[in-house]
Amino acid sequence: MRCRNLKLKPGMKMFDFDYETPWEKKNFYKTVHGKPCCLMFLRYYGCSTCQLSIRKLMKSYGKIQEMGAELLIVLQSEPETIRGQAEQGYFPFDIICDLQQELYRRCEIGENPHPDQQSERLQEKIQEARSLGIQHGKFEGNELQAPATVVMNQNQMITYVWYGEESIDVPEEEELFQLLREAQIQ
Repeated sequence: MRCRNLKLKPGMKMFDFDYETPWEKKNFYKTVHGKPCCLMFLRYYGCSTCQLSIRKLMKSYGKIQEMGAELLIVLQSEPETIRGQAEQGYFPFDIICDLQQELYRRCEIGENPHPDQQSERLQEKIQEARSLGIQHGKFEGNELQAPATVVMNQNQMITYVWYGEESIDVPEEEELFQLLREAQIQ
């Protein structure tokens, strides 16, 4: 069955899909049923700034759960890549492995429009990752893939969408908490 691509917008219902984590196959609606949710698209697990974002989200996940919300991260990584670096249960949230970039395409998440430019903020995040001992790993998928953040209420109605440009163009902790609180009342 061929699916049409959708530029996601607030007020739309997020479509259902099956996905693969490094350890199992799951269904989106079943995973997030009745909970506000953030679906965050990053590049791939070897990307040092993506690893930094994931590390910060792991620290924030307890508060996300206390809010009654869910978080899922989409990466263009092979399940084997992640299994080779982390044991099952290491991540408190699901990592969706989308090496073929089906979800990225379906949600019309494009590439970084300025691949030859690095913002000062990106350079700071790269330095922060290095200071924490995070090193760039295996390249996977599209190196120019831009990130996106989609926040939904408990009925999977989209309340917020951000199509980013650089790999670090995702909400910081407090902004994400606020977006999830707002989703709970919509």
